[in-house]
Amino acid sequence: MEAASLHFGIQISRSHWKKVEAAARLHNEFGLTSVEQLLVDLNMGRKAAAYGDVEEPDLDAEEIASRIEQYVDEVEALLEQDDDTE
Repeated sequence: MEAASLHFGIQISRSHWKKVEAAARLHNEFGLTSVEQLLVDLNMGRKAAAYGDVEEPDLDAEEIASRIEQYVDEVEALLEQDDDTE
């Protein structure tokens, strides 16, 4: 599947590892909260539930929701900042 361009020249695709790479770039280049491990844990949870071939990670729904909300707020602020510079 072909990758699609996102803001800031970051390429995304449906590949889990490409999403982790994009999150790492957003963290390293723009100071967003690091969510790479969260993405890995969520993918492992998906695999555990769907296939049963990996151990289910220890995840807390409230903590995940809080981290996602924080990250979405950071992305929103970054996009607004980008819009202001155009």
